[in-house]
Amino acid sequence: MPAKTPKKRTVSWTDNTRPAREFARTATAQTSRLACIPSPARFILVVLSSLIASSVLFTLTSTLTVGDLGPISKHLEEWWEVGGLIAWRAVEVGLAWVLGFDGRDVASFLFLTHLPTYSLLSFFYGIRPTSALIAYGVTIVSTALPFALLRRPSSVHDLSRAPADAVANRNILQDKTITIFTTLLATSVFSVVLYASYATWLPTQLVIHFEGLPDISAAHAGPAGLPVLFLTLLPAGWAARDFLFVSSTGYSSTPGESASCCEGEYLASAICRNTWGKLTPKTRVLVSRSIILALGVLLNTIVQVAGTISDVSIEGAATWGAVWAFATLTAGATFGWIEAVDGV
Repeated sequence: MPAKTPKKRTVSWTDNTRPAREFARTATAQTSRLACIPSPARFILVVLSSLIASSVLFTLTSTLTVGDLGPISKHLEEWWEVGGLIAWRAVEVGLAWVLGFDGRDVASFLFLTHLPTYSLLSFFYGIRPTSALIAYGVTIVSTALPFALLRRPSSVHDLSRAPADAVANRNILQDKTITIFTTLLATSVFSVVLYASYATWLPTQLVIHFEGLPDISAAHAGPAGLPVLFLTLLPAGWAARDFLFVSSTGYSSTPGESASCCEGEYLASAICRNTWGKLTPKTRVLVSRSIILALGVLLNTIVQVAGTISDVSIEGAATWGAVWAFATLTAGATFGWIEAVDGV
């Protein structure tokens, strides 16, 4: 009697598509859960949870940072001073929500907008790196976490689940060599702008507008300080790449979108068509994000530095913030130069 051969199992179309269906089911379930919460309610939850989380985390870590920050912190005596800082934080979170940022966008945005403040404290006020990093981390985590929980990540930050037509230049975004190159390029821009400012006009402005500045040696380090400056700014280069280059390069436009913002026969419409309307959709994303980020860097530095550090004038805070804002715009222009290459 012939021996029975084991029956071969055939792989069906259903088996091959099970991982894709699982991804789709998970994304749909997450969307359904978030859709159950009205958008205004999610906005309020994001703002309140961010403020509460920030307050709780800063209270828990205050014993680790108060020794360093206490001597230079401005004593806020008036209710409007405290209220102004809280209101600015609420505006910062609210704008990030209205502008459609996801959790990674918010983390990169806050990292860059708060970088001038914590760099100033570390470079010139002798704050321990651990104290600065703890306060820095609390600010970012307490704001980015509510966004990650209450808003789905954008397509460029969720390539494994994004539809094929939802992300442009997917191969560029996934290329590790390009990732390293664009990160190093953005880091170089920040380093060169800051180093050139140190070597020319910035030390004088710091002495004039920052009364009793404890240490200004970082501004006079010269070429020997450039490698250290570059290494410390590597995270800033990665954040700028993620917030500017990834979002603009991966942006996938819809037909007819380019003319939607410049309709009408008025003079303003004609100017729009001949300027903004001439730009490609991905360039408009890059330009708008670069301007938003530069303004965020400048305004947040003015509020945080002039509002919380003793003996610092508004003009001095604006001067320090302007250096970083200019570096941000330069990095955006550099990414625009890369994106102008055919095929990007």
